[in-house]
Amino acid sequence: MKEKGDRMKSKLEKTGTTVPGRFARLGGLILGLTALMWFLLRVIPKPSRATYPCQRAAFPVASAFVLWLCGSVAGIFSLAALRQLVRRYRWAAVSLCAFTLVAIGVWLVRSNAIAEAKIATRYDFQPKQRNVPLGVARGVYPGRVVWAHDPKAAHWTGHIESTVDQWWMEGSTDQARVDAMLSTTLRQLTGAATDDDAWKTIFTYYNGHARGLEKTGYHAGEIVAVKVNLNSSSAKGPGNFVNVSPQVALAMVRQLVNHAHVAPGDILLYDARRDIYPGLLTKIWSEFKDVRFVQQDAPNPTLQQNPGYGGLHGLTKAQWVEGVSYSANNYHNAKLIPQQVKDATYMVNVALLKSHSYPYSGDKEDEGQTAITMTGKNQFGSIKGTAELHDAINTDQHGTPHAYSPIVDLAASPNLGAKTILYVLDGLYCARRYDSYPIHFPNAPFNNPVELYANTNWPSSILASLDGVALDSVGLDILLSQTKNNIDENNHPRIMIRENADDYLQEEALADHPPSGTAYIQNGKPVSSLGVTEHWDNDLSRQYSRNKDPKNGKGIELIYLPML
Repeated sequence: MKEKGDRMKSKLEKTGTTVPGRFARLGGLILGLTALMWFLLRVIPKPSRATYPCQRAAFPVASAFVLWLCGSVAGIFSLAALRQLVRRYRWAAVSLCAFTLVAIGVWLVRSNAIAEAKIATRYDFQPKQRNVPLGVARGVYPGRVVWAHDPKAAHWTGHIESTVDQWWMEGSTDQARVDAMLSTTLRQLTGAATDDDAWKTIFTYYNGHARGLEKTGYHAGEIVAVKVNLNSSSAKGPGNFVNVSPQVALAMVRQLVNHAHVAPGDILLYDARRDIYPGLLTKIWSEFKDVRFVQQDAPNPTLQQNPGYGGLHGLTKAQWVEGVSYSANNYHNAKLIPQQVKDATYMVNVALLKSHSYPYSGDKEDEGQTAITMTGKNQFGSIKGTAELHDAINTDQHGTPHAYSPIVDLAASPNLGAKTILYVLDGLYCARRYDSYPIHFPNAPFNNPVELYANTNWPSSILASLDGVALDSVGLDILLSQTKNNIDENNHPRIMIRENADDYLQEEALADHPPSGTAYIQNGKPVSSLGVTEHWDNDLSRQYSRNKDPKNGKGIELIYLPML
């Protein structure tokens, strides 16, 4: 045994290598190659990622590996030397070659995908045309969008680090003013004298237009699903990231119960891809204990109790069933929706006045997938396979100009968007990214101070329409108007609109002959126009085609209601 050990020691001394040294060298090679491939895979598709902390850490390691590799290659000047090197480190060589081949394969696949997309993210969206309506307007007053703006409704102090003073809390927003904004909006939208008559008009219009049931209103026992945007929500709370506000949600439930005469137990609030923060649950349940909620997970027995019943009641996890079909691409989990939503007769789409992407947001690599999050993308929270749809809308991937949009299929699906009787944008506290703090709007008609951030001026708006395409079009124009003259201390615009922002609106408006050429099919039938889109004339007058020509205009009519 001693002789064997001596022979091994002698052999290692001759080669000048110890066993730990071999493993250290091999580990260094693998680490260097991994750092190099990681840097190339992340930075080649998008050079701006070179500034990310993880890439700044990988670059020195990758550089050292490249220098070592160059030196090693230069030293291998004969086939005999190469043969001897492979024989000596044959297992390490085999492993390294296999890893390199896999890494190169991944790089080639990724490079091919990037080549197919043929476009890198830009934040330079500008309308190509103004006051040129596309599609067929919907609504009792076709294309009408009503915008109520009460600067006194939202008055959060703006202390983003506070845990006792947050935007969604009771003291941050005036509930009575929010109720008044929604009431006024509904009456202006329908031309009704009372809130009761407004809802009668909404249901009658929808049933006649979408279901072929003329002069038919709401019938007791029919379920109304309210899709709210809770993209930054959890059972522990939203912190100070923007979600649908409890005040707008309560105002909507009050309208449905007190004026549309829907029983609380027949109202279902949901976001099937997130858990509902306790502040929203408590706000509703404290007044309407029988309202039901659906979320992604089973309820938290500690944080999500119903105060009206003293325990878990009225909150369930999504029960996934197949409910959506798509006109392009072979999706799987994206076909699944909650059974609870499928069982609903009607839907109210309560989205946010919110951008979806922003490139200057700290260390997070995912800056977003698309330009805006409004009523169209709000339906991503109605399906299980949300991530499956990101490729189609992401401008880093296949969200190229005039491409197929799954938003059209979601909006036209008989089990989802086609049930929608009313579209609403919660614009009390708006955001520039899918997960971000509320943001001030410095330009007209808001004129919020942006410095210091901790001030009580916010967009403080509610918008509504019976035409979801028209509503999102107005929301996009509002957001775009706030990108101008809005530079922060780092010389970055505080709000930016990603490219192709209105492509999905054009696809919806022209669904029967869309720019993408897609044959949109739902329920075995071609999808017809889902509404009208256009851009206003300019950011000061904010006039659409029906504002300019009420008699002959074919596009949007915007009614702005300042409530001072």
